[in-house]
Amino acid sequence: MDSGMRKLSVLAKLSRHRKISAPEIQQQLMDEGEEVSLRTVQRDLVELASKFPVCSDESKPIGWHLTKDAELTLPDYDLTTAITFTMADKYLSNLLPPVMRERLDPYIRTANQFLVTENKKPQSQWPQKIIVHTKGQPLHTSDISAETIEAIYASLFSAMCLRLTYKSLTTSEENDFTFHPYGIVVRSERSYLVGKYDGYEDIRSLLLSRVIKAEQTKRAADIDADFSLSNYVENGNMGVIRSEHKLAIKLWITPILAEILTETPLSKDQVFSPKEDDFILTASVDDTDELRHWILSMCNHATVLSPETLRKEIKDILVTSISYYED
Repeated sequence: MDSGMRKLSVLAKLSRHRKISAPEIQQQLMDEGEEVSLRTVQRDLVELASKFPVCSDESKPIGWHLTKDAELTLPDYDLTTAITFTMADKYLSNLLPPVMRERLDPYIRTANQFLVTENKKPQSQWPQKIIVHTKGQPLHTSDISAETIEAIYASLFSAMCLRLTYKSLTTSEENDFTFHPYGIVVRSERSYLVGKYDGYEDIRSLLLSRVIKAEQTKRAADIDADFSLSNYVENGNMGVIRSEHKLAIKLWITPILAEILTETPLSKDQVFSPKEDDFILTASVDDTDELRHWILSMCNHATVLSPETLRKEIKDILVTSISYYED
């Protein structure tokens, strides 16, 4: 990294709300793969303070921060850059560690101001023309303390173990244990921490809203070199797999559902066969709880014909549900 890029990186680590010392900045740079001396970081800070709204205090070690009214402008700031930061703020803010989100705040404010000045251009209205709408009954996200989120993201970022206090769904007891974090999976309003319990090899997922307390430890996490979070999700692990084998299903479906599944297939090998005024669908799918939830949500448009075990399972659930509505 040349000196100019290094100084920009140092500047990006400064915040209006939190002071940071030169040794802390040096450590962050080294974590990012930049070998730099403490003296170099100190010189960069002094130079930045002469050109940008950067100031320091008289504490030991000296704390550096942006002035309260600081606004930053990125090099070559243009309409595309402004829209990108605005969209990132709109849809990615909940996915970023708090410390990273805090560092982006000055850029996001500048982006919003830039779009105001460019509001006569049609492109500046782009953030108002895109909305991501999640299907299903909207639920409010769980309240998780800032300290808990900070500890979890910090441990993930630095690949360190977590000490968790966790309350499971099936018991009212709180359990304390050490956890090796692998990643976070966000599913609509719920977020899951994926990793493994200390002393065990199987990968598990914990609902973040059930984490009572989280503390980052100084112990390096044991992360399998061949682990892939995307593969973990694609293999159906977040859907509670019932079987390692694919399930060959046959459904009697309505024309409306047939059209929907033509546009968004249930599987790559799905086949439609006309049946009276409807269709018979055959497909190979993962045998998961998610499949059952989907079939139940489509019960007015889909009837399970086979396998018989799945047909009976769905039928029993529906019969039980109907009984709740009987007077």
